Amino acid sequence: MSKERGQRNRDLFIGWVAEMKSKESPNWLDYWHDDTLSPKKIADELGFDSSAFKPKRNKKLSDMLQDLKKELATSGIYQKRKTNLQVDNEVIDISREVEEDIKDSAKVRDLKRANRRLQNENAQLTAEVAKLSEFKDVLIEMGLWK
Repeated sequence: MSKERGQRNRDLFIGWVAEMKSKESPNWLDYWHDDTLSPKKIADELGFDSSAFKPKRNKKLSDMLQDLKKELATSGIYQKRKTNLQVDNEVIDISREVEEDIKDSAKVRDLKRANRRLQNENAQLTAEVAKLSEFKDVLIEMGLWK
């Protein structure tokens, strides 16, 4: 991996983390797989290959992901998905009842994305119809539209 691309991926990750933390109630569980954050889901969201999170490819990015996992563990995010978490040489007990089904969360996220895409497409089509209706008015005035 080129150094520039590695730095770009780190910058994207830093921006994504900052954006997630700035939300009133960030849903980290959208980026979950099994019992931890999913590098693949994060990489897909940011537009690069998930192998960039491997220590051999980008040690700094891998360390940043591990630091985020530790931060989420100590702040209580993991308790929604996992009963304990290995951090360095100690196990943090974070057991609580799972309140949300991750599959439902993923479905909601996918539906929201599809909804946004369809809303954008609808806005484009509405603008196109408005533009074409102007031509219709001109054609009516010229007597060419019946």
